[in-house]
Parts: sequence; C-alpha cells; structure tokens
Amino acid sequence: MSSTSDPSGTIKRTTAIPALLTNSARVILDVFGDSIIQLTASSSIVTTNETLVEELREYGVLRKQETKQTLDIDYTQLQDSDSSEPDNPWDEAAIETLHENLNAILDAEPQSVKPDLAVQSVTIRVTDEALQEVTPARTPEFDLHFEAAKAEEAVREQTRRANAGRGLYTELGFNVTNLNLHSVVETVTKYNEQSDGEYLSWNGPEADTRPKVNPQLAVRINDRILPDQYGLLKPYHVVDDEVIDVADDVFEDNDNGDSETDEQATDEEGNS
Repeated sequence: MSSTSDPSGTIKRTTAIPALLTNSARVILDVFGDSIIQLTASSSIVTTNETLVEELREYGVLRKQETKQTLDIDYTQLQDSDSSEPDNPWDEAAIETLHENLNAILDAEPQSVKPDLAVQSVTIRVTDEALQEVTPARTPEFDLHFEAAKAEEAVREQTRRANAGRGLYTELGFNVTNLNLHSVVETVTKYNEQSDGEYLSWNGPEADTRPKVNPQLAVRINDRILPDQYGLLKPYHVVDDEVIDVADDVFEDNDNGDSETDEQATDEEGNS
C-alpha cells in the first residue's frame, strides 16, 4: 500500500487487490479444478415458439410460448472425517459431466459458442510456502475467496480481451464482470479457536473503502496463484472521508505529522 496527499491535504492511499478478469465457470473449473472448495454460478436460456392461431390467421393473431431453462451451481466441498480426500471434488469426470449438461440444457440453435455459467463466488484452497513467508501463518495452506463485481471502466476492455472467443458478452449475454479477492484465511484457523487467521479482508468496491491488505501477500497471490491470462493486481485509490480538522482559532497550524505515509511494500522474491 502507498499513500500520497493532494494539494488540499486529502490523503489518498493506493491498495492493490488481486482479481480475475473473468467470471466464466468453464475457465474457473479448468484453471482451479479440485482446488475449488466453494462455488456458486448460474445461467439460463429462454426459447420462444410462435404459431398463428388458425381461426384468426388473417388477423395476425400469434400464440407465443416461452420456455426457460436454468442451471445453477451451489457447491461446497464435502469431506469425510475419516478420509483426507474430498467426497465430491471437481475432478475431470465431474467437470466433463457438467459440460455435458451445459450442452444439453443451455445450448441454443443459433448459438455458435459453448454455453457457460456466470460465477458469483468461488473459494479455492491452495498450499504455498511463499504465501506463508509473508504472513504470521503457521501453515502454508490458505483459503482464497473471490466475489463477482462489475468490471470498472478501466479494465472492461482488458476483461473483454481476456475472454475473447467465448461469446460471454455477446451471444451468452454476460455482464462484463471480474472476480475480486475478498479474503485470505489460513485454513487451519477455520477449525480451531486460534486467531481468525485472516490476512486479507475486503467487502468489495461498492461496500468497503477500507480494505485490509497485506501488499506482499497480494503480489505473491497474483504472481503464483492466478493464471497469467486472467490474473491482475487492480490498484484502488482509497480516499479517507472521515477527516477531523483542527480548529485553527485554537491551535497554530502545524504541518508536522499532518500527513499519513505508508511505505510501499515490495516483494523480494529472492527471499521466497
């Protein structure tokens, strides 16, 4: 995180948030597969049949019948306490079965691209000692939770390019959406009474102007966990809007200590 002050004295902080420039379920499943421990996604297609009412054909009376097909995913990884392996992983067989159902339920005759689902949220479980090195975590296993949000104007075109050829924003009618990282939690702390083990937390650009971010951790997640084609560190300018002004008729103006400075973190990969 870095801080600057504009001429008016307002403190502006820049915070980098790891994000995925896609919300395609096909992409997410292909990239993360059995690392996914939670996933919500949905899509639907509406087909319309029109026929003339015979008795009123000459009056142009049409009968329309719409059929809506919807496919939703609300997935949570299940694991037997007696086994180290999950009962329902997103392995190749499960993904192939999903693709078959996508093609059967959501494919449409004029559609030239593969049907897809729009991801609303996804959590992946990763093991990486490089992440542990820049946190107080005792173990290298972390759960990374992403939430969908409208792509900002500055990254809309980049998002479109990253998903070129999938027809997400044309034939499939998806909104131009990113998946922003909302939390990073050390997995083991979710199952005991230790500290919460949360090393990144944010409620998204529309709800939270004070993200808790470890800059080195954000850099390493983007470099090591997110795929090159879709991963991005999105810089957000955060302006503090809760400023208490000193009454100048009581105190003399003092420029010392009036500005906030955060040292911009750098990721020394040589120490990884």
